[in-house]
Amino acid sequence: MRRKILIGLAIAALVGIVVTVLVLAQHAQPSADIMTGSSFITNIIQDVADGKMEPRTFIPPGVCPGHYDVKPSDIEALANSKAFFIHNYQQNYENVTGLIEAAENPNLIITVINITGNWMAPPVQAEAVDKIAQALGQIDQENAAYYEGKAAERAQAILDKGEEVKNTLQGARVEGVKVICADMQQGFVNWAGFDVVATFGRPEDLSPADVTQLITEAEQAGVALVIDNLQSGATALGAAMEPDIEAIPVTISNFPGGFENTETWEKAIDKNVDLLLEALNEWRGQYG
Repeated sequence: MRRKILIGLAIAALVGIVVTVLVLAQHAQPSADIMTGSSFITNIIQDVADGKMEPRTFIPPGVCPGHYDVKPSDIEALANSKAFFIHNYQQNYENVTGLIEAAENPNLIITVINITGNWMAPPVQAEAVDKIAQALGQIDQENAAYYEGKAAERAQAILDKGEEVKNTLQGARVEGVKVICADMQQGFVNWAGFDVVATFGRPEDLSPADVTQLITEAEQAGVALVIDNLQSGATALGAAMEPDIEAIPVTISNFPGGFENTETWEKAIDKNVDLLLEALNEWRGQYG
């Protein structure tokens, strides 16, 4: 009897150990070779590296890059990463510099991706692919040629997608439609063909006088849309201005994954275009 009890206790202990390991595995942070400053960079590394290097996103795609609070899991992940790929505008962000300092990783390679323009626009996205492939090749020289080849394929696919999207926009007659938009969206909205007559920053940074000026400019120009940026915060300026001007508010995303089921650049640009065209059709139905 005593022997059976001991065997039972041993089995129970073994089961407990297995369950503990499984629980810890479920809650453990995914392994990463490269920490990235955004879902844009992660998305490109996944395409170009094709599993040879594993990225992990630091800033969640629905959050303003400058207002994200560092978590202990971020520090642990960076402490165990080979490299940290960030956008050029992130270099002096406190959450980025603070994370690097807290990680205490003396071997960490910090790579700044110097790209000008909005990464949602296809030409900018294609340029970013090339820059990131070069950076991957510097870290992993053995596979540099592989990354270069994948980048060429990916860049062409992006430009082809850009032509497809541009045709859709032209077919919807967006060329010259007057809008005002968040300054972080100006590059993409210009690429799409809209006429941006004014831009604005984060809603909480605008004074009443700023908003009054925007309303005046919108009324004088006869704008059709007020385009907000999802990552700029919960307060939607377009919705607040709607009672004062004959324009439709619409919010689009500046990063893949900002909206549900938009985890890739292709899905993100399609979602943005769908939202813009829905709003434009609504404006035409009411005021056009």
